[in-house]
Amino acid sequence: MRLVATHEYSFLDVQTFTERRACDRLFRYGENSFLLHMTPGESENDQLFWLNSREALLWINQGPDEYGSI
Repeated sequence: MRLVATHEYSFLDVQTFTERRACDRLFRYGENSFLLHMTPGESENDQLFWLNSREALLWINQGPDEYGSI
């Protein structure tokens, strides 16, 4: 497994109205297999998504206003 790309961005926590930082990491797992790890700040709600090459390329090319979405 190899780290391919990361997105770090700020977002507003709607429950506490505080600014938080999130980090998404894309790992290459195989020939056509990628793992996206999304960490929304300090919460314990990490998410994992399996992506194919096309989906990974679309995620890498997201604009800053689209960070945090898949």
